[in-house]
Amino acid sequence: MSGGKPVVSNSSPLIWLAKVGRLALLKALFGEVVVPRRVYEEAVLRKPSADSILIGKAVEDGWLRVSDEVMEGASVLADRSGIHLGEAEAVLLAQKLGADLIIDEREGSATAQIFGVRPIGTLAVLLLALARDRLTVDEFKECLDRLVSLGFWLSVDVYNRALEEARSIAEKREV
Repeated sequence: MSGGKPVVSNSSPLIWLAKVGRLALLKALFGEVVVPRRVYEEAVLRKPSADSILIGKAVEDGWLRVSDEVMEGASVLADRSGIHLGEAEAVLLAQKLGADLIIDEREGSATAQIFGVRPIGTLAVLLLALARDRLTVDEFKECLDRLVSLGFWLSVDVYNRALEEARSIAEKREV
């Protein structure tokens, strides 16, 4: 997916993956993940929690890198597109780096596409982990169920399609 380049992430995928104990999948799948300073602050400094501690540890370990680069035009982009400032900074950073963007929010994903940035959601990260033998189908389902139980919103249709895709990936791996 990333082709040797780092990926950029928004705060919510970091938080959700940390909540389900799968933050390290990002390191395994992408090597390096870069976040704008504002995203780091949202994910780590917002309030102390188990997930913020895990994300902070990833920064200390060096595979989650915080960019202090000022993203010119981020506030204008946020105002005009209706996305949060951290999302706007992440979109612009991904565009500048020629990187994919891990983001869940629909408006942020649409904005990324307009800027020529490929968005990847948390579910896609989990499916990629399954495809690359980093998760089993049962672990994928456990992650999905845990995300939903913690408040990650998925329609029944998306939930069922994700499980179908996971089973399809697993079947292809077995062949």
